[in-house]
Amino acid sequence: MEPTALPLAARDYLDPLAAEMAAFEAIARKADLSVPMPAQVSRYWQLRDLVAHLGGIHRWAVENIRTGKRARQVPKPDDDADLADWYRAGADLLLDELARTDPDAPCWNFSTVPRAAGFWFRRQFHETLIHGRDADLALGELRPVPQLLAADGVDEVLRVMLAVGHRWDGKPVTTLTGPVNVELSDTGHRWVLTPSGNRVPAVSGPRAAAVDEPVAVVRGPAEQVLLLLWQRLPFPDGTHLVSGDTDLVQRLLKSQITP
Repeated sequence: MEPTALPLAARDYLDPLAAEMAAFEAIARKADLSVPMPAQVSRYWQLRDLVAHLGGIHRWAVENIRTGKRARQVPKPDDDADLADWYRAGADLLLDELARTDPDAPCWNFSTVPRAAGFWFRRQFHETLIHGRDADLALGELRPVPQLLAADGVDEVLRVMLAVGHRWDGKPVTTLTGPVNVELSDTGHRWVLTPSGNRVPAVSGPRAAAVDEPVAVVRGPAEQVLLLLWQRLPFPDGTHLVSGDTDLVQRLLKSQITP
């Protein structure tokens, strides 16, 4: 059976997004917001900073979608704001904006993919999913990620985030010494990264044919590969997913190919 085509249709992200938002809001209401975030997320943040960040990013995305242009500022809560209420208000603003938005409408985004509003349906879902798991990591109990949604997140990292062409601190991405296969053992998706002579590798997939002699292979369940690419699974704990030139894969991950 052929693996499911990725990305999903833009509106197929709305229900999973609403569910992730509700789970994140519940954490914001019940958890101790002074809990420190794990080092792989931030060495400086507490859980309250994560809640403020995600609520601000939702509002920032609304402005991008509403105007079609890049919003310059990410809103921040007032010092005396109830963070759970502030987060919920931002989530509702975003859900309402997406519900009335044509995914094909022209709209700025930060990658090389078509500049259409559909980008933000997917991006805000995965933003919420990853930060929800960040909150889980801080609290010590990681919720599972459905296989297909995790596979879609891997596809976004490799074909949207990596395509930006530089690390999120502005430095170049590590140059590959040969092809790298990225394979999901549970969904059947595969991407092949090859040196391109440009700032970033060429990426084929998510149903690419495997390269016979890759310099490295990343293979495992979609959820684990997703967390590895986002560096939420620290590399020493994720080496079981990598064969071949593990040092190359580690350098690529340390290139900070995600925000």
